Amino acid sequence: MILVPNWQALLFVPVGAERHLASAIRLRPDAIVLDLEDAIAPAAKPEARARLRSAQQLIHAAGIYCVIRINCQLREVVDDLAAAELGHMAALMLPKVEDLRGLQNVAELTGGKIGLIALKETPAALQALPAIAVFPQLVAMMLGSEDYAALLGVSPDGGALSYLAAQIGVAAATRGLLGIGFPGSLANFQALDLYASQIAQGRQLGLRAVAAFHPAQLPVIRSALAPTHAEITWANKVLQA
Repeated sequence: MILVPNWQALLFVPVGAERHLASAIRLRPDAIVLDLEDAIAPAAKPEARARLRSAQQLIHAAGIYCVIRINCQLREVVDDLAAAELGHMAALMLPKVEDLRGLQNVAELTGGKIGLIALKETPAALQALPAIAVFPQLVAMMLGSEDYAALLGVSPDGGALSYLAAQIGVAAATRGLLGIGFPGSLANFQALDLYASQIAQGRQLGLRAVAAFHPAQLPVIRSALAPTHAEITWANKVLQA
């Protein structure tokens, strides 16, 4: 049985970036996302695949959940999965999910035993949210802020992402999936006050986890997603009752 993860903080690490991986393991996010897609140039992907299993083994030995962001094209998907150790993987992240085809291909290639995270990065993905949310192997949906805003021709910090973030929150809650992301740029690791406020907004829209690109973002994620004083007080009253 595939379980929905109870994560708050995920951290992307390019496959092969050994210093970044060591730092990520030391900081202990809930999950490390080994990136074979945007972080790896096309010519470097074969070498990255060759180093994938050793990175997975280090994460597994540290007792941290491992996620792999694979590529879009089916031929690359096959190569990515052939290079991976499925037994040391908590989930697969699929980019630019607009329909069920990519999810079906990956579910078939993995025997339906690995949880899938659907990245929503295009305006076309909005129309398919209800159908995608009920896919059996799906465990989470994530807002891909940068690509979505780029396709709209707007800034990710300008407010245009709030609607999609809310729709992902609703679709995820409908089936008890994990909603990941927030309406803003994932790259705001120098404007941490803005970053924290955007995560708080995402929380109010039903998104319960955030994937970061920089270690400085991790404490902000944990603080922004921590239970409020009012929530803790209410929970204690329930326990007493």
